[in-house]
Amino acid sequence: MNLRLVQFSLAPGARGAAEAIANRVVPLIRSQPGCDRCEFFADHETGDYGLVVLWASPHDADAAAGVVSPILTAALEQVRATAETRRLFEVYQPKS
Repeated sequence: MNLRLVQFSLAPGARGAAEAIANRVVPLIRSQPGCDRCEFFADHETGDYGLVVLWASPHDADAAAGVVSPILTAALEQVRATAETRRLFEVYQPKS
C-alpha cells in the first residue's frame, strides 16, 4: 500500500476556494483504479490544506497522477496556492 500526501497553502479566509478544489478533485481521485481512500484536510485559520490518498500500488498512484495532476495543478494556480508539495510514501504494515 502507498500513501500520496499533497499539501498546499492558501491565504487565510480562502475556505471557499479550498473546498471548491476538494469538491472537484476528491471524487475524481476516488474514482481512479487502486484508490483505497481519499480525504481532504484543512486548517482554515492558517490556510494550510491537503489531500491524503491510500493507493493499492505505486503504479496505481502514478497512473492516477497522470489524470488528476493537470486538474489539481490548474486549480491551485488559479487560487495562487503556495508551498505545494506532493509526495508518495510506502505504508509499512507491522506484522501482528
